[in-house]
Amino acid sequence: MKHNILKFKWSVALMAVCAVLQFSVSSCSDDDSAGGGVPEITAVRVPDPAKADSTFTKSGPGQIIAIIGKNLDHTLKVYINDQSVYFNPTMNTDHSVIVTIPSEADGFKLTAFNSDLKDEIRVETTHGTAVYSFKITAPYPSISRLQASYPRESGDSVYLHGLNLVDVENIYVTDLTPEQLDTTVWETPGGNHVAINDYKMILQDHHLNNLTQAYETTSVLGFVVPNLNFEKGTLVVECAAGTTYVGFYKYPGQPIINYLSSEMPVLGEEVVIRGMELVGVQSIEYGDVKLTPDDFEESDTYTELTFNFSKVPAEGCRDLTVTTLGGQVSVPFYNYDCLLVDFDGRGTNLGWSPSAEIEEVDEEYPPYSATGQYASFDLGNVAQSWWGTMIYFVNDWGTEFNNHVLFKLPDYDVIPADASTADIYLACEVFNNNTMWSEASPETPRNVYLRYYINTTTGSYEYDNGFDWADYDLGYGVFFRPVLADIDNQQPLRKWYRHVVSLDEIGFKGMTYADVVAAGFDELRYMIINQSAIPMRVSFFLDNVRLYYRKPGTNY
Repeated sequence: MKHNILKFKWSVALMAVCAVLQFSVSSCSDDDSAGGGVPEITAVRVPDPAKADSTFTKSGPGQIIAIIGKNLDHTLKVYINDQSVYFNPTMNTDHSVIVTIPSEADGFKLTAFNSDLKDEIRVETTHGTAVYSFKITAPYPSISRLQASYPRESGDSVYLHGLNLVDVENIYVTDLTPEQLDTTVWETPGGNHVAINDYKMILQDHHLNNLTQAYETTSVLGFVVPNLNFEKGTLVVECAAGTTYVGFYKYPGQPIINYLSSEMPVLGEEVVIRGMELVGVQSIEYGDVKLTPDDFEESDTYTELTFNFSKVPAEGCRDLTVTTLGGQVSVPFYNYDCLLVDFDGRGTNLGWSPSAEIEEVDEEYPPYSATGQYASFDLGNVAQSWWGTMIYFVNDWGTEFNNHVLFKLPDYDVIPADASTADIYLACEVFNNNTMWSEASPETPRNVYLRYYINTTTGSYEYDNGFDWADYDLGYGVFFRPVLADIDNQQPLRKWYRHVVSLDEIGFKGMTYADVVAAGFDELRYMIINQSAIPMRVSFFLDNVRLYYRKPGTNY
């Protein structure tokens, strides 16, 4: 059998490994220090001093581990899952071998998808071989939805959709609710367990995620509802990598929203809500607006609602609430405190030239609809533009030259003071009318891009929306993310959608919201630049420029 050695970079974490090894070596007897005997693996530890006395029988890819044992000196090769992996010979002792578990992206194979491989570590030395049972796990599992009609009775079929439902060890229903599990510390969920033994994997689509460059598995698991003597509880799936759970109800349960396409859409925009238990939806309400079933569409899977945004709520709106047969759920929506510039009175145009046009809505001309006025970058072909068309706004003029009234930023009850700037976005609604954003090369040095500029009381920050120079002298650049991308890094065409750029990317990296508030927003600018001589078509529209906070663990 041919083995390919996978080599990996070593990090400062080795210092922590050494601390673990010191603990391990001190626990071994002097009789073993001479080496030369039959090698033996007794434990596996990780480079975390807080876990120095803990041993492990499984771990995920990318983890540095210390293989602990006896007579492990003069190691020749280390195999994990029957695959040869690199180890540092200078760190090899009688009592330990240090390795990094390879990642799938580097070619390492998991036993979950390769049944001919073994869940074990094998260390070959000059004086023998030691074997130890050890599981390399897939990524952490998650559940996206349950697919089944109501009522869910014993014997009915249910389809569980999720990610990484791999190496399933146990499935059961407990009579504790998800809310109870969310607020309880446990190793195994409590309550009365009813085992699900009749299940099978319907789909295991193992693939490389192009955005994260990590492998994941789109999973569908089918099972038969067991005999339950309670009407609501929690479905629990225990996998080798961890435990995931979701509410399970005989009758429609508490609705959950885990995705909202935009929290401040413009008129005419399609709003998409995704979640679970969106069953028998009675209304969608935001501010003074109430939508009834005739105003929205429900998916057959009870996981998605869509509606056309046709009425803007009055000021004071802060949430969107969905009411179903099982209850209510609310998410942040149209909080005017987050709005910086809306081209309808919020924000003052400094009027620097060349300025984008501030247009009135005209349903006979793209973008077909918007909220009041919007900014139009409908420029045709643009070339050799080092100082391009822009919107350049402040909150208001001050009493002295260059003394502006700062933008009013949301209070800490809207965006927490300790929120990371990685989770705070400069957002706006965009209609991309087929602008020629494209990759460049020495032969076609196209590099039209959009520059963001935020001026504060403590400094200025700029970001070129994913553009970077590949070769400045030759005059061409590349994009490491789509221009005007949405939160999923997509670039829709000819429709209104929410475009976001995190404050981390604009220059506030590593800060908190309190730091942003202390700095204060003075000036805000979006500017088109194409420094090449090749004309590029630019046509897009902006509205509702604002700050958007995505609470960690959510997508709304």
